[in-house]
Amino acid sequence: MIETIKSTLIIFHGVVCVLLVLAVLFGPSKTDDLGSMFGGSSESVFGADSSSFLSKLTKWLGSIFIITSLVLGFIYVKFDKQSVLQERIELFEEKEEVSDIE
Repeated sequence: MIETIKSTLIIFHGVVCVLLVLAVLFGPSKTDDLGSMFGGSSESVFGADSSSFLSKLTKWLGSIFIITSLVLGFIYVKFDKQSVLQERIELFEEKEEVSDIE
């Protein structure tokens, strides 16, 4: 049950990460907008009043990113009780033992 929740949350976290990166890239900057890079004027890519929408979207996605990060951290500490590094070391040791036999 917890594995399904963990897998779903990891996928959701990845989607939020990609959307957050896109929201930051398309957001207004201090010098020029991303739209001017494509041979346009200094107008915004999404219209005249998109900075308000993009800034709100960035704030919401950032908040969701932080919350999902904390929840994933809690799940790994509470239910796995083992770090990712320890898992990799054990996997490497198992492979090493198998290669010694041959």
